[in-house]
Amino acid sequence: MTLLLACQSKTNSREIEEATHQFVNHKQNLLTEMSKENLNGFSWMNTPESFGFANNALQISPKANSDYFNDPASGKITGSAPMLFKAVAGDFVATAKVKPNFNDIWNACALMVYQDSTFWGKLCFENSDATGPSVVTVVTKETSDDSNGPVIHDQKSIWLRIARKDDLYAMYWSLDGIDYKMARLFSLPQCDSIKIGMVAQCPAGVSVIHEFNYLSFEKKTLKDMRKGI
Repeated sequence: MTLLLACQSKTNSREIEEATHQFVNHKQNLLTEMSKENLNGFSWMNTPESFGFANNALQISPKANSDYFNDPASGKITGSAPMLFKAVAGDFVATAKVKPNFNDIWNACALMVYQDSTFWGKLCFENSDATGPSVVTVVTKETSDDSNGPVIHDQKSIWLRIARKDDLYAMYWSLDGIDYKMARLFSLPQCDSIKIGMVAQCPAGVSVIHEFNYLSFEKKTLKDMRKGI
């Protein structure tokens, strides 16, 4: 079932940025430790058209028509979008700030947990064909579902978070990097480690530049997965 919520921010972009700088520990930003020549332990699944780093941000240009989606209607399996990932064992909290280019439908930046082509989940800020810029979640257990969440028309970038506790995963989103709301709770088959990373996709159009402004991993176990604490 699709959940559609209107999201209207009363805080302007400058105020959000100032609040974020006060509360987000930018020393944890793993992007500041990376360069095009040294990805600091990260690897590409599907090399992008191009990528680079500027002002502590990662810019990715995915190839045209790239996506992750195991279509429940046609049965077609697509796993062609670039993901910069690291295998992480045990419980964790991964956080990213994303700034997609929405020049075409389904363009998105995402955080993704990936076991293999049949078991994975992604949390997207996506230009949905149904709702426009929205928080979209996809969980794949052989076949993908597709769930549209809050509609966000007035933000160019948002924060995404995925937490793991044993074989349970929770997805969250935030406008300011401080107040997070749960978008999805699901499980995947038991595994010791799982790939977690940043995905840039252009399923229906030409290649564009998507941007990631922040990435952190914390080795911690949440007490309440629904509240994210």
